[in-house]
Amino acid sequence: MSFSDELRARSADLWEAQHAHPFVRGIADGTLDPRCFEHYVRQDYVFLIEYARLLALGAARAPDLETMRRFADLAQAILGEEMELHRGSPAT
Repeated sequence: MSFSDELRARSADLWEAQHAHPFVRGIADGTLDPRCFEHYVRQDYVFLIEYARLLALGAARAPDLETMRRFADLAQAILGEEMELHRGSPAT
C-alpha cells in the first residue's frame, strides 16, 4: 500500500463526513441556498487576507532565502491570483 493510500484509509471516516456535509451535498446536487454560498465566499475572502498576512510574516521571519522565497511565492499566489477570483465574483 502506498503512503497516500494508507493516509486515505486512515482518514476514511473524516473523508466520508466531509462529503456528507450538507454544504458540500448542496453544492453537488444544486440545492444549496445561494445566500449560503455567498456567505462562504465572503468569509473565504476575509480568510485569504489573513492567510496572506501570515505568509508574509513567514517570509519576514524565514531562516534562509529558500524558505523566504517559498513563503513569498505563496503570499503572491494568494494576493495575485486566488483573491482575484473573489474580486471578480458578484458576491464580494
